[in-house]
Amino acid sequence: MKGMQEYMTRRRFWMFLAILVLVRVFMMVVFPLTDTTEARYANMALIMAMSNDWITPYFDVGIPFWGKPPLSFWAAALSYELFGVHDFVPRIPSLIFTLLTAWLIFRYLLTFYAKATAYLGVLIYLSMVLVFVLSGAVLTDPFLVFASTLTMISFIMVIRKQESYWSHLFFVGIALGLLTKGPLIFVLVGGALSMWLMWDFKRLKLLRAFSWWAGLAIVVLLALPWYVLAELKTPGFIDYFIVGEHFMRFIDSGWKGDLYGTAHKEPKGYIWIMWLGAALPFSFMLLAILGKRMLSASGIKQMFHTLRQQQEISYFVMWSLFTLIFFTISANILATYILPSLPALAILLAMYWAKQGHQIRIGSYPVTSGFVLFTPVIFLVAGIYFSQHEEKLPTEKNLIAYYQAHQADTQGIYYINTRPFSAQYYSGNQAVLVELAPRTMKHSKVITWQQFKTQVVDKLPTFYVVVAKGELGNMPKNMREKMGQVLFESKRYMLFKYQTS
Repeated sequence: MKGMQEYMTRRRFWMFLAILVLVRVFMMVVFPLTDTTEARYANMALIMAMSNDWITPYFDVGIPFWGKPPLSFWAAALSYELFGVHDFVPRIPSLIFTLLTAWLIFRYLLTFYAKATAYLGVLIYLSMVLVFVLSGAVLTDPFLVFASTLTMISFIMVIRKQESYWSHLFFVGIALGLLTKGPLIFVLVGGALSMWLMWDFKRLKLLRAFSWWAGLAIVVLLALPWYVLAELKTPGFIDYFIVGEHFMRFIDSGWKGDLYGTAHKEPKGYIWIMWLGAALPFSFMLLAILGKRMLSASGIKQMFHTLRQQQEISYFVMWSLFTLIFFTISANILATYILPSLPALAILLAMYWAKQGHQIRIGSYPVTSGFVLFTPVIFLVAGIYFSQHEEKLPTEKNLIAYYQAHQADTQGIYYINTRPFSAQYYSGNQAVLVELAPRTMKHSKVITWQQFKTQVVDKLPTFYVVVAKGELGNMPKNMREKMGQVLFESKRYMLFKYQTS
């Protein structure tokens, strides 16, 4: 009977896992690369693969990118090398690293709990909205989360006296974090560990279990060479990346030094509202559990007692809370900053069921099955809809495709004032940006308005013009008359064919 139960549990797990992965893969295949980050990072990876320059990521042709280390770009560029150019290709590494993070959750829970608990932890993590979305996106965050999760899981494995190789993996995780987003890994890991260690100072003696000198050597050997080579190749990288990206970005919500984007100013504390959406549907499940505990007579007192006495629970609580607490004081935030806290939340929820004394079977609780399927079902419906209505997505794929199908009788395509990254990517960096005023962010294929008038309008008989919706009225009347009717519309832009006669 027990063997049959284990078989049913395993079968249901693989069924739910297949649903989660297949729905995400479907979306990765049918969705075009979208603005702003996905198309930008995919283009950078493609430039890396085509130029064979594996030291410096390039924001645009000939323009070095100092905003992030190269691990995610290496992975996407290698994916291009192996599989060719397709929208799906640069997204593959994010899915792989998300599944590796899920495996770390599984590995920890399997070591100390029943297999069904480990299964549940994996499904909870993969079905959280933010995890599901980012698992198939061209972003650095899935790589950072794998690095931080490897470090945090390795730490608790060491102090719980597991295999010695976890001590080395702790430092490997730090090195991978340095190659993904830089010193931020020290903040995420060091902050969470410090909160947990300081909750009970007796825990400080646990640090003796690590070979710190050997670990330092691992970090230096794996991460330092790239930093040295990057600074030598493009001097100024260290100053911008360390000082600007890791201090000014978070201290000053209106930081003007960003070379590659804009600040994201939100009300301080807004990270907690973002968390509600990012951890859906399990954020509301956790709130319900906490609400029930706090309404009891000794609920709050009991929770603090648990944090002090049960080091495993307090470890994952501190891990899940630190990122949110840290970014509470910052106004320059994105929802993706929440991602490093979600593996700990998945482990906590899986442990909660285990410690209730229930016989956990995947699918035995309707709420569990419903919660796991909530995200893939919602996004499957959205994926089917948007695959038929790509014009509602922030991408220039179809507009550029229209231009490329009709470009034989014209001489170029010009974006007036703004040119999204997806236009660069899908045009093979051939779309020209016409700037009305000089900007901090540097691009290739840029001309001024005066150059556009003298070199293009006055000389070329026909060419394509792309104008953002709402800005058509700013075009000169004599030029507007020669642009004719709208030939194609994307979500944000309109395509015209300019003819001198």
